[in-house]
Amino acid sequence: MPTAIIEITPYHAEVHFDNLVIQTGSEETPSPFQLLLASLGSCVGLNAAGYCENHQLPTEGLRVIMEVERDPDTRLASLIKMKLVPPEGFPENRKRALLKAAEACFVKRHFTKPPRFETTLVE
Repeated sequence: MPTAIIEITPYHAEVHFDNLVIQTGSEETPSPFQLLLASLGSCVGLNAAGYCENHQLPTEGLRVIMEVERDPDTRLASLIKMKLVPPEGFPENRKRALLKAAEACFVKRHFTKPPRFETTLVE
C-alpha cells in the first residue's frame, strides 16, 4: 500500500513516499502513479494552506498523509485516504472549514467527475 506524506507551506509542497515502489522507470524516480498521488495530495494540501493564509492561521506542520488501498484482482486503487494533519495548536473551531477547503481541490474534483480519455495514433 503506497503511502505519501506531503509537507505543506503556502505555495510549496514537498512529497515524501514511504516504501517507494517503482512500477516503471528506475528506483531513483517516482512512477507515474506516484506522481498522480503527489499531484492529488499537493493540491489538497495547498488548498488547506491557502485557507490558513487567508485567515492568518499557522501553516507550519501542515501535512497530508495519503494511503492507497488496491483491488487485489485489478491492482487499481479502490480507496485513496487523505489524512489532513493541521498545525499544532490549530483552532478547533476552524478545523471543519480547513477540511472543506482541502476537499475543494481541483485535482480531486477530476476524480469525482472524470473526463473522457481519447488516445490516438499519429503518423
